[in-house]
Amino acid sequence: MKNTTRSLLVALFCSLFLTACMGPAIDSKEEKAQALTPLKGIVVMPTVVTKSALGSDSRGNFTRAGVAEFVNGLVAAELGGKVNVHLMTEGQLDGLLTNSGGSRLAQMRIIAAKQDSDAVLDVTVTRFRERDGSDLSVNSPASAAFEMVLTHVETGRVLWAASFDETQEALSNNLFALGQARSRGFRWITVEDLVRQGIKERLAESPYLQK
Repeated sequence: MKNTTRSLLVALFCSLFLTACMGPAIDSKEEKAQALTPLKGIVVMPTVVTKSALGSDSRGNFTRAGVAEFVNGLVAAELGGKVNVHLMTEGQLDGLLTNSGGSRLAQMRIIAAKQDSDAVLDVTVTRFRERDGSDLSVNSPASAAFEMVLTHVETGRVLWAASFDETQEALSNNLFALGQARSRGFRWITVEDLVRQGIKERLAESPYLQK
């Protein structure tokens, strides 16, 4: 009986000690919200497509301008309804930057100020390669890569960044991608579908674009 009582007291002491060391539980969502920099608005810049994004292969007859327009449309579809997000076109950009001088950050400050915003989102496509084949069989699959960077224009600090880099694989090469393959209908998708999924997923991850 004494041994049982002693064991219970020791267990109770250990439990109280661990609780004291751990401190109060923290709501991760609340902590995350408090860590965010308050923003009046976000300016989404026109998509930039690098010179090497399309490679030397002409499959799909894509052009850099065409890819930029396609990605701009995807971003607009995801963010266009948000009141604090301002989508910038090339024409609007040229109109706002009457003086092309100054650093990149200085230009971003000018653009953001004229849109009553304090952050700028840049989207850069670094690879956009169409599949060689069909839904059922390919010689080479679709492949795409892009980066997103949200910059606070007053400080120049990166508030959020995300990247996407995927070349579709056969399920037999990556059994862990079963859920992804199922969502794609167990087929070889086009590069447009690949980028569409990537844009949607990455934007959904940004805490600054959820309002």
